[in-house]
Amino acid sequence: MKPPMGMKRLQALFTPLVLALGTATFLFLLWKFEPARVWGHLVAFGGGFAVLLPFPILDHMINAAGWKLSFPPDSSGKVRFRDLVRVRIAGDGVNYLTPSANIAGEFVRPGMIDAGLPLDVRMTSVLVAKIAQTAAQVFFIFSGLGYLLHARLFDFEGTQATLGAVGVGGIFLGIVIGVSLLVMKPPKCFARRFPAAVQSSAPVRTLLKSYLLSHPVRLLSSIACFMLGYAWGAAEIWIICRFLGAPVGLEMAFSIELFSNMVDSLAFMVPAKIGTQEGGKAVIFKALGLRPELGFTLGIIRHVREIAWAGLGLALYAAHAKRAPSAG
Repeated sequence: MKPPMGMKRLQALFTPLVLALGTATFLFLLWKFEPARVWGHLVAFGGGFAVLLPFPILDHMINAAGWKLSFPPDSSGKVRFRDLVRVRIAGDGVNYLTPSANIAGEFVRPGMIDAGLPLDVRMTSVLVAKIAQTAAQVFFIFSGLGYLLHARLFDFEGTQATLGAVGVGGIFLGIVIGVSLLVMKPPKCFARRFPAAVQSSAPVRTLLKSYLLSHPVRLLSSIACFMLGYAWGAAEIWIICRFLGAPVGLEMAFSIELFSNMVDSLAFMVPAKIGTQEGGKAVIFKALGLRPELGFTLGIIRHVREIAWAGLGLALYAAHAKRAPSAG
């Protein structure tokens, strides 16, 4: 599948501006925290990259399990798990490097699956997985905020908790509205104006409605897998802090990952998280009573890991497109 022309125009319009703002933010923070100090922290991390770089493979496997559950039972068995892992890595790489609200990668996934399944079934599985993953992120943030408030691990000031809950709640409302519009019969005015879109999407809408009504347990299990994938990020935070010589407990690592997810959900249009990764971590560390320059350094370290895996994802996609140009 190819992304629609509207998405390409959006990328051409916003990419230079977003990259410029993100780069300016990164350089300002680097100047503020002093390059020499940041470099010293990176040197202290040292061989931690040998542990960190292969670490996300389990995360991709967990997410692939969530995607496998997004297929109906009669189709799930036809898809090899290792293929889902490979395509997850490829799609995530495209999502990471494009300003498409984490959607561009979803267009490459159906064409990369070769399991003898109709295209409509593959497209529906990608759509269900995207719904489940977005819902999982919302539930992860909400449950994490509830835990922090109940355990009083973080002293929220003013309207921080309220704004965070409203922002994430808006995303969840968007999921509900989006799914409702997908499964409902399109309005007549929409059908008259976009007849081709309505006709071509009819099989996918029918399969999506059938899945949601017939397999609620599989959907909830898929959401649980994606939630586990988000929680796995806390283990990565814990490891990075250990190698930086600033060990934190599991609860603190969980708090950092929770707020990182909130930042990522609000800055989803920024390609490669330029500036938001480092700036977000610095603000989170300062809010949690930790040294902000360590948060900035952690952001750089995680950025290196993410770019490495995004590069691998693009390489997998390019290799597939070379083998099967029509599918690519």
